Amino acid sequence: MATFGEFTVARLGMIASQMALNVTGHNISNINTQGYTRQRLDQYSFITSGSGLYHSQNSASVGSGVMLAGVSQLRDPFLDIRFRKEMSSVGSAGATLNGLDQLESVINDVNKTGITTQIQDLLGKLNDLNDHVGEKEFDSLVRSSAEALCQLLNTSAKNLQTVFENVYNQYKQDVQQADNILKKLQELNEEIRRSDINGDPALELRDQRNMLIDQLSEYMKIDVTYSKENLGAGFSVEKLTIKMVDNKTNKPGATLIDGIYRADLSIKQKVDGNGDPMVDADGKPVLDDLLRLSISELYDSAHQTKVSDTKSQFQLQGLNFGKNAQGGPQTIDIIYKDKDGNKNTVSVNFTVVKPADDTPEEVAKAREKTLANLADALNKDATLQGLFTAKATSNGLVMTSTGTGAQAAVVTEMKLGAGGTGITLGDTKSIAAVPANTTTVDEGHGYGALESTRQMLTGAGEFRTDGKDKSIRGIPYYQKSLDALANKFATEMNRINTTRPDGTSFSDPGANGEIAQDQAGNLFTAEGDDPKKPNTVITAGNISISSAWKSGETQVVASVSGNPVQGTMNDNINRLINVFEAGYTFRPSDIVRTNNTAFTTGEPKQDNGLAPGTDLTAHITYIDGMNQEHTVEVKFQAGATAEETQTNLAKALQGNADVNKIFTVTDDGTTITFDDKAVVPDGSLCNLVTDISFTDAKGNETDAFSLGDGKIGGIVSGDPIYKGNLEGCYANMEGVLGAHKNTTNTIYETYAAAADGINTSRDSVAGVDLNEEGMNLLQYQKSFAAACRLMTALDEAMDKVINGMGIVGR
Repeated sequence: MATFGEFTVARLGMIASQMALNVTGHNISNINTQGYTRQRLDQYSFITSGSGLYHSQNSASVGSGVMLAGVSQLRDPFLDIRFRKEMSSVGSAGATLNGLDQLESVINDVNKTGITTQIQDLLGKLNDLNDHVGEKEFDSLVRSSAEALCQLLNTSAKNLQTVFENVYNQYKQDVQQADNILKKLQELNEEIRRSDINGDPALELRDQRNMLIDQLSEYMKIDVTYSKENLGAGFSVEKLTIKMVDNKTNKPGATLIDGIYRADLSIKQKVDGNGDPMVDADGKPVLDDLLRLSISELYDSAHQTKVSDTKSQFQLQGLNFGKNAQGGPQTIDIIYKDKDGNKNTVSVNFTVVKPADDTPEEVAKAREKTLANLADALNKDATLQGLFTAKATSNGLVMTSTGTGAQAAVVTEMKLGAGGTGITLGDTKSIAAVPANTTTVDEGHGYGALESTRQMLTGAGEFRTDGKDKSIRGIPYYQKSLDALANKFATEMNRINTTRPDGTSFSDPGANGEIAQDQAGNLFTAEGDDPKKPNTVITAGNISISSAWKSGETQVVASVSGNPVQGTMNDNINRLINVFEAGYTFRPSDIVRTNNTAFTTGEPKQDNGLAPGTDLTAHITYIDGMNQEHTVEVKFQAGATAEETQTNLAKALQGNADVNKIFTVTDDGTTITFDDKAVVPDGSLCNLVTDISFTDAKGNETDAFSLGDGKIGGIVSGDPIYKGNLEGCYANMEGVLGAHKNTTNTIYETYAAAADGINTSRDSVAGVDLNEEGMNLLQYQKSFAAACRLMTALDEAMDKVINGMGIVGR
């Protein structure tokens, strides 16, 4: 090193120490800044050159000081990945827990005026009526108690709808918030990209970006990758790509952020038969029934340029002429894939121009003319026209697709055909077009707060009517469960107050001398009691006492015989009381039955002792649109086998006027299917067979022939959701909700604890520690002082050399 080189060493040491002190001070000043990542000064030892040609092994080689490589952040990418994965789980459980908390405020019968208490009150009023049968004031007390129960059911249904609307608004806000995060990430990517081009690491902008990515991970499971984007001339910048992870495959799916491009998030909109988005009368979008998340293709920040607007390119980066290159005709094969991925080959003829001599100038002229001929020939080819445009460059050729995105054809290879022109092709490069990124996140493929909130809004559980996953119980499940309770209560009370135990109507004289009772009738109906809609299904939201009961036209029937006795247990009041105590089977089909609902019998079975020609009677039990039970008797004869007997039964059913009035009966040789003939309007229930039993010629029930266990087919479940009494049904709803909440709460706490632990580990790496920074201050202050002392020592030494040497003897 030259004599004055050591001054450079000292100067660089002072600069490095001063910069390190600045970085340390910056860390300390941001110790309370949310999302700040600790920074450090990157340094390396500087040496001007290697050993010289005549370097002596006896001389020592010393470096030339310290150089600054820049300022970097201290982050652990693996911890970032783990934290964001856990946060998607925290967001998922947290969103579910939020919805369940709101449901619990409605389905929580712990107060004195709850549904259970009112059911018990109505039961008590019926017992009082039995002691005072015939006294209108006691009938009025029963009516008032029943009306109060209806109002409680109405209020609970209204409150559940309010919960739905609250969660629905939250879902829309969350989708908008996630979309805003993507917009901010795009803006930050643009700023960071500009900073990278200018040589600024933009560490503070990266901190902001990391915080937004952390927030996004709560809404969905994401895959974050960093790559290098080539800007040309050997210069590249960092590129951030974020993709939504498909929860089914656990692999990256739709792209949300791709450098400076981003996708829009919205709730899926319904489309009409032409595929156009549907809007309502006010021009607002009609949303998809399942409220699925929609991801658009990628746009720039101005929302004008789509990534799918890009075209494919094939670049020929050189055309070489040999020493004895000849001119004349030449063939080139263009191999390409069309938009459907089919591989095609096209041979094109063009003319090679022979160089006048071997000088570089003449070769360049010949290359330019040859490439122009090639581009002209490609553009004129009938097959390639409409697929590509060709353009000659200074040394090569570019073929660009006319289609964009997924519609773009792609050249994969160029090959020279046979010919003695002596030319060869240079390197080639293919750039694919980017297809559109439009995606709908189907059920089960999403994960995080957005998907869990969506499930709370659409999870109908066993009441689901599209045949898909019935394990998810959200707000619709509890709404339908409450509807099933209200409907079962109303229909059973109406049935007992309108029909005798043998199924005959109270409005007609009984077979055993029972008198007709004019005051018998339905006690409950759908709100409004609209005669134009007699089959409107009774739900918790519309249940009310009938207008006939309000006016006194209908009253509680006390006795089946029509001769009630005060002070004793009148048989029909006893039947009404038994409604509250009897066990029922609650099924989704009680409250959800569409035109696709049908009943199918099981496998036919027959005893060997049943002789062919034996008379049998089938008792077809079905419920109508008001869930009132009816039975139709159909006579038929046994056959030699179970299959023949079933065929005889099917023919008898198809020929029966009462059955044919309601059902279409089909027989496939194995099962019989009963399908309601009527087209059921929305808000109503179809007729549905529930059971088939058989009696012999003497009227005794027989199992000599049976049709096995029938099942409800179509898109609604006939499996029971609960078996028990009315109070037990409501208690079961509370139990299902409580168990769901407890499980979710445990899951949430587990995920939250895991995320907190990982975040603590992240902070131990990326967070600012005051003690550590204090030590750094001392270290860099000492190194700065040492560099200054070195400068002073060198100054004294040079002063001695310059001013003190060579003056001996003066």
